[in-house]
Amino acid sequence: MLCLVNHKYKLTKIFIRPAHDIWLDKLVYTIPIILYSLRAVSIFFDEPTLLCTIANHIPHYLIILLVVVTSTFFEEYLVRGLIFGSFLVYFKHHYWRVQLSILFSAFIFSLSHLMNLLSQNPLQTLSQMIYTFGFGCLLSMLYIRSRSLLIPFITHFLLNLPSFLDNSSLSATPKSLIGPVCFLIVFLTYTFIFINKDEEQHYQF
Repeated sequence: MLCLVNHKYKLTKIFIRPAHDIWLDKLVYTIPIILYSLRAVSIFFDEPTLLCTIANHIPHYLIILLVVVTSTFFEEYLVRGLIFGSFLVYFKHHYWRVQLSILFSAFIFSLSHLMNLLSQNPLQTLSQMIYTFGFGCLLSMLYIRSRSLLIPFITHFLLNLPSFLDNSSLSATPKSLIGPVCFLIVFLTYTFIFINKDEEQHYQF
C-alpha cells in the first residue's frame, strides 16, 4: 500500500548511493553513522557475555535482526519518505517549507511512540518521545542532505539494534529526562545548521 501511494504521488526518493560528492555532505551524514556504530559496538563491552549468548542462540537473534531491519525500514519509508514528503508538498509555497516539514514529521514520529505506554511507564515513554522528536529531525536532515533514505535507515537501525539485543529496562526518574533533553538540543542544533539550502533540486513536485 505504501509503495502504491508513493508511486502515485512520488513523495519518496530512494537512492542506493548518496548524490553529493563534496566532503562536507559526506561528513554531515557520516558523523551520526560513526557515533551510532560506536554506540552499537559498546554494548558488547558493557555486556561481555552477550556475544556468547548470541552465538548460542543464533536463530533467535537472526529473528531479532529481521525485526529490527523490517521495522526500521517501515518507519523510515513511512515517516521520512511519505509523511515528510507530504509535508513538503503541503508547505510548497511556504518560506519555512523544509523546517516546518522536518518539525511536523518529527512530531508525528515522536507521537507514534505513545504506544509504548502499553509496556512501560509514562516517564519512560515521555523520555523516549523527547529523544525521538530530536532524532526524527536529525533523520529528516540526513535524508535531505544525502538525497537517500539509505542514510537515515542505517542511522535508525544502529540506534535500534542495541535496545533489541539487550532489552533490559532502565528505571525512569525525573532526572532521567535530562539526557533526552540534552540530546534534543544537540539534534536540533545539528539539524538546522546543516539543512541543505539547495533542497529545491532534491524535491521537484
